[in-house]
Amino acid sequence: MGKTLDRIAVVAAPLLARAIIRGLRLTMRLEFVNCGEYRKAGDEGRQVIFVFWHGRLLMMPYFYTGRGISILVSQSKDGELIAKTVEGFGMDSVRGSTTRGWFAGIKGLMRAARAGRDIAITPDGPKGPAQKAQMGAVQMAKATGLPIVPLTFGASKKKLSRAGTPFCCRTLFPGGSLSAASL
Repeated sequence: MGKTLDRIAVVAAPLLARAIIRGLRLTMRLEFVNCGEYRKAGDEGRQVIFVFWHGRLLMMPYFYTGRGISILVSQSKDGELIAKTVEGFGMDSVRGSTTRGWFAGIKGLMRAARAGRDIAITPDGPKGPAQKAQMGAVQMAKATGLPIVPLTFGASKKKLSRAGTPFCCRTLFPGGSLSAASL
């Protein structure tokens, strides 16, 4: 009985999650802050590595407008649900994390980067510590030469005068400098 429920959950939960995310999106006005240079890079066909905190991934499918992205997702059961959810938004996932399947994750991200896809990583991962970046994204930037673009998503209560939900991004290059202007 438990395996049957697990199979149903793997199908139903991502459908429900996508419906909730799409429903939430209908209640928001999105505002993109400091993203001009990233958008320009996308228009010119340059790849990037996106990083965002694990606790901020809910609305990230609405940020990405590029030509293809592969997202590093844990090999856990929760990771399976996330992978199936983002798949419904047209995003590819690579399975692996620092605790399980890290080598497969690195190989998958490298393969995606060589194929011309952008890649996305939550540098703090599901086990944390929360909002403390591990070295994986920096190592991936060093190996691929791609710039790191930190993202965040925030929301505020709707105000009649100025409703908005900002996405913020800056570009961090493998050399360590933070600059949106030099991308």
